[in-house]
Amino acid sequence: MDDGKGAYAPRGPRPVAVAACVFGALVLAGALLGPVWWLLAPDRARGTALGGGEVFTGTTEALFAGEGSFVLITALAGLVGGYSAYMAQFALARRRPRDLRLWCLVAGFLGSAAASVLVWRIGMLLDAPLHTALALAQAGEEVEVGLRLDATAFLVVWPFVFVLQYALLDLISLVRRDQPGVPRAVRVPADPAPAGPVPGTAAGPPAGQAPGAPRPGPSPVGDGPDPLTG
Repeated sequence: MDDGKGAYAPRGPRPVAVAACVFGALVLAGALLGPVWWLLAPDRARGTALGGGEVFTGTTEALFAGEGSFVLITALAGLVGGYSAYMAQFALARRRPRDLRLWCLVAGFLGSAAASVLVWRIGMLLDAPLHTALALAQAGEEVEVGLRLDATAFLVVWPFVFVLQYALLDLISLVRRDQPGVPRAVRVPADPAPAGPVPGTAAGPPAGQAPGAPRPGPSPVGDGPDPLTG
């Protein structure tokens, strides 16, 4: 908000409210994408129970396909989330000047991390009957393996892509110099030069002197009347 003196004077807990909305929207998206992963994942892998809830699946394609679908879903969510969060703060900062970029970036990163965990846990929860059957299976039995992530490093895909997309959009805005809410120095134009000659110089007679009147000062030829002025 402009305080009338050319300076920005933001008021109220607006950045906290915006950051909370970004965080909540991403967490809600994670809760909704958990069932999506469960539905879109391919057929479940089959393996041999080892007892105690452990299973040997080998290098089965179904197991890698389940993890691959998780990566694709969360990466796409990171792209959409990063774009939406940046454009939302862009519009809000343009309406009421306030730099919200860092607030939305931190909230988006934390929300993306929480959403990624939600997708993982909800997908596994929906396959709870398969996990229960595996836990009760005797060693050597062939069982169907529910959704899970052997490589939990895949949980960083969503927050990583979110930050990458967000930073790319901010870089584009920086190059275009259209970042809303960021104060800029105001350039004051210099005073214009006088339009006519300065009085008292060679370009014109002194102020208050009629044109054609003799110029004051000593004669260029010594004492006596000046021959140049008659």
